[in-house]
Amino acid sequence: MAFLRGIIGSWVPDTLAARLFLLSSCAAILGVVLAALFISSEYRNNAQARLNDILTANIFNLMGNVELGEDGKLMGLPNLGDSRYQLFDSGWYWSVERIGEPERRLASLSLADRAIVLTDGQQFDETFQRNFRMIDENGSVLQGLEAQVFLGEGNRLYSFKITANQSELDEEIFAFTQRIALILGLLAFSIIAATYLVVRLGLKPVTRATQKLTAVRNGDAEKIDGNYPDEIQPLIDETNALIESNVVIVERARTQVGNLAHSLKTPLAVMQNEIASLSPGKRNLFKEQTDTMRQQVQLYLDRARISARRSTSIANTPVFPVLEKLALVVAKLNRNTDMGFELEALQGVNFAGEEPDLQEVFGNLLENAAKYAETTMEIGSEYIDGRIIVTVEDDGPGMTPTQIQNAMKRGGRVDEGKTGWGLGLSIVRDIVEEYEGKFELDSSKLGGLRATVTLPGFKA
Repeated sequence: MAFLRGIIGSWVPDTLAARLFLLSSCAAILGVVLAALFISSEYRNNAQARLNDILTANIFNLMGNVELGEDGKLMGLPNLGDSRYQLFDSGWYWSVERIGEPERRLASLSLADRAIVLTDGQQFDETFQRNFRMIDENGSVLQGLEAQVFLGEGNRLYSFKITANQSELDEEIFAFTQRIALILGLLAFSIIAATYLVVRLGLKPVTRATQKLTAVRNGDAEKIDGNYPDEIQPLIDETNALIESNVVIVERARTQVGNLAHSLKTPLAVMQNEIASLSPGKRNLFKEQTDTMRQQVQLYLDRARISARRSTSIANTPVFPVLEKLALVVAKLNRNTDMGFELEALQGVNFAGEEPDLQEVFGNLLENAAKYAETTMEIGSEYIDGRIIVTVEDDGPGMTPTQIQNAMKRGGRVDEGKTGWGLGLSIVRDIVEEYEGKFELDSSKLGGLRATVTLPGFKA
């Protein structure tokens, strides 16, 4: 069963509309094909039975109109009411002959001086009749009936044979099958067209709900509005309730993070002021510990803030204007650095997150590149399959693998001669990881460092 489901799943589309349309169409086609086969088979059986009835009626008519004369010759001019028995080579023949004496016979005009030669016949039944098939000189298949009866007095046994052109019947059945196939084909097409319309109209509320949900995700709406059929309205209501609950939780988390930040900053500030009054040995120890505490507090506050932002389902930010503004600001602040940037690929692309996070990521990267660049820095961008890819490169001294590893740590420092707390790259890493993106550092073609960030996005 698993193997069969795997085969079916490989060719059945994933969309509900396509599945319904495909399965309904297949059922309609299968039903029409079976109906065509059944109707054709029934028509053939009825036509064949009708032909056999005609042969039976004609042979009895033949036997009633043929008799022996006084000289022992066969006499009679049977009129079977069918002109085909008078048309030469029509395949509609009859003959009467004495068994063992074929020269004593009567035959239809259509048969002329030829004989009906059996090539395939059944055994005689209790009424001394049997059906047979033969092929005439023209290659036509003939259906026939033979009866043996006694004529006159004594034991003179005569054979009555009559045939009908089976090929004509087959052609008639074929023509009927073509007509019924055309009619049922049109019926199948009508059913498939009706199915398409039913699926489109029936699933229109689902499509509308999906579009509304996309608008919520893109930040264009706060909930899924409108009325929907009873089958999906409960799902819409639960989704709206989930969105509202999510917003409440995010706001609560942001408030708690802000309260925690304020409650911790004051004690730390007091402790740092008191450090100055301590002896040099204790001063260094307490300063080191308070700096560690401040870094750890900042670390978890940033992570909490990022998580709170990331958990919202309605955040989105146009990427191009944010990056362009950051690049122009950094260029003005570093007029001695030649900056080139290619951001056109991000026109009309939105970041699936909040603007402060986007600014913090690329603000840190641009500031870091400008700080270490000798003469040149470059910004490149791509948008591939829902992923925003931005690279920032410089021609500075670059980093060794060990330095890259240290720089990615919280508070890691590579060059003590540069000012700053050394938190920039690790903050970038935390934000990117929270958005399930990717952050990499490696060597640049310019000779310095290249930072590559991949974030989720979508076309507006």
